[in-house]
Amino acid sequence: MANNKLLENLRVDLNISPDLQNLMDNHADIAPEATKLGLRRVTKAGSKQTKNRIKSLGLVKTGALVKSVRGSTTNKKSYIGTSLWYARFLEKGAKPHRIKARRAKGLFIFGKFVKSVQHPGVRPYEMFEDTFNDMQNRGEVQSLFYQGVMEAIEELSRR
Repeated sequence: MANNKLLENLRVDLNISPDLQNLMDNHADIAPEATKLGLRRVTKAGSKQTKNRIKSLGLVKTGALVKSVRGSTTNKKSYIGTSLWYARFLEKGAKPHRIKARRAKGLFIFGKFVKSVQHPGVRPYEMFEDTFNDMQNRGEVQSLFYQGVMEAIEELSRR
């Protein structure tokens, strides 16, 4: 995703079984496409589970965050994230900090103008990271990838 820097450090490792590696080696001509389809299955499930986690954390006021969660897949990588500017603060949190008026004489807060205000910070929710850690701990990432690759090899072999 072009604007998404949210998950740049999140890494999910796939342990490919010797049987699956053998199968992919025997179908080397379609292995890259099969890998992409396997990753696409992981991406789709990860996006859905991330949306459910956001809802379960009560982070749904307008629904914009849930609606903005997107996934994309290349031949070797899977990306899930959002381009909403505030999502990184919900994912990683923010320390308490002072907000000052920059373009105006003051900020309009709680019905009055002030020159600055102390923001209390935001605790990290880690909705993206926790979703994938949970999926990996349950073996779901490997299982989804394996199912996707197997289906792709069967389908692509018939062509």
